[in-house]
Amino acid sequence: MKQFSLLILICGIFSVCFAQKDNTLVAPDLPIDEDSKLVTYKEVVQQKGTSQELYDRAMEWIKVFYKNTDEVIKDSSRTTGVINMRSSVRIYFKQKDGTLHFKNIVYYNFKLECRQDRYRYTITDFNEKAVSAAPIEIWLDTENPTWDASQYDFLAQVDEQIIKLIESLEEGMYPKPIKNDDW
Repeated sequence: MKQFSLLILICGIFSVCFAQKDNTLVAPDLPIDEDSKLVTYKEVVQQKGTSQELYDRAMEWIKVFYKNTDEVIKDSSRTTGVINMRSSVRIYFKQKDGTLHFKNIVYYNFKLECRQDRYRYTITDFNEKAVSAAPIEIWLDTENPTWDASQYDFLAQVDEQIIKLIESLEEGMYPKPIKNDDW
């Protein structure tokens, strides 16, 4: 009887050990600037139009995408074709049952530069709202004593929201179709 109990116990231990999923955490693939070492989304996009036309399209898109443009736009110049913005995304804790609970806000700087037949966006300087600057790059450092596995999820949430922003921007920068009301 003791041997049977021991055999059941050993089988139970092995089944638990082999049933464990591979919980290897993988950091999200974020674009890191080589010089600043900051998470930075940056691209030059070819788009037909003058600097002023692209600037006007960008301002139209900003008014649609952001709720309060007065708070978002820090400075802009149609002459130089540059728009500097500061905005934010929200991050959430994911509970085991799948529900989301608000965690905090992550601010970012967003610069749009318009030139003849192209524009460039730069989205960088991501900081979690805190008493002092809390750059999100520390969430990539597993050696940091404050690191937690949920930080990879927060990074993925930021990445997903910024990708959606970029897709919306690129769509908004296409020229509007000209309506011909020739009857």
